[in-house]
Amino acid sequence: MNVEHDFSQMVAVALRNEFGNTRQTVKTIMRWTGASERTVKNWLAATHGPSGAHLVQLARHSDEIFELFLLMADRKPVLTTVTLMRLRSHLEQTIERLDRHIV
Repeated sequence: MNVEHDFSQMVAVALRNEFGNTRQTVKTIMRWTGASERTVKNWLAATHGPSGAHLVQLARHSDEIFELFLLMADRKPVLTTVTLMRLRSHLEQTIERLDRHIV
């Protein structure tokens, strides 16, 4: 098992799941991380994974990457808490929208 290859694959899948694989995706990730276009394209193609500093920047902006990091670190209880907090936020937003339409 090649851990570096697996890591690169998982990061690529997470980024593509959240953002797709478009020119705008590349620009957004470049802006977040300060990485070059070629570097970001390598991440999306899974030929290389992000460095630690870039991974932190990605996790700061991407729920998919943050959750992937927690899973790779075997921090499932933390992941459950984060997921529940995000679901609660979405539920609160939905209730607010419903309230605006009912009243």
